[in-house]
Amino acid sequence: MDGNRRYARKHNQIASSGHVSGFKKLSNVLEWCNELGIENVSVFAFAINNFNRSTEEVAALMGLAKEKLRELASKSELVRSYEVQICVVGNRSLLAEDVREAAEFAEESTKHNKGMRLNICFPYSATDEISTAVRRITEDVAAGKLEVSEIDEQALEKRLHIPGPDLDILVRTSGQIRFSNYMLWQSAKMAYIRFVNVHWPDFTFFQMFCILVSWQMAYNDIKERKSLSNIGQ
Repeated sequence: MDGNRRYARKHNQIASSGHVSGFKKLSNVLEWCNELGIENVSVFAFAINNFNRSTEEVAALMGLAKEKLRELASKSELVRSYEVQICVVGNRSLLAEDVREAAEFAEESTKHNKGMRLNICFPYSATDEISTAVRRITEDVAAGKLEVSEIDEQALEKRLHIPGPDLDILVRTSGQIRFSNYMLWQSAKMAYIRFVNVHWPDFTFFQMFCILVSWQMAYNDIKERKSLSNIGQ
């Protein structure tokens, strides 16, 4: 969900206002996804390297996250009516206690919901996710829960922050053509990648619809390539 700060500058607003607009857009997109029957959505809410931003902006983002996680879980009509299950994924040890408590509240409050699963990646990086999975494997081997001969792609994948299902589509807004350390493992499995030249708060339903249609048109080819890549595994 890239481009909140540039959106704010474009409209002569402070950076935190752009992040608030970005949250409103997230609510719109989640509603579209539910209406279209999409069962799993992951959003990159805060990167681990975002802690390098100014103290004021990080504090504003953490305050917004704490507020909106509780709001989503307890007051959101969208979450209630669609039974959205909220999962906060990433390195929570980097969060302040009050923010961790908000994340735990959101998960606990929605864990029995049967609708769409929403993975909020916060704070997250793909390299941290993969290294954490490797560490979990070594711990399980040391504890006798896993044999060295059992270490394979599936063993690592099961221990990722976002273990599945397979990623179908990855969308990055703001016109930047790079992954920025997001879902690298998942993207490598024939995900359909789209870069959109619009700031996240300006992302529209029409743009999303066009992406879904183009993915559907490419689906048979993607399915065939996936099948070929799995031969011998």
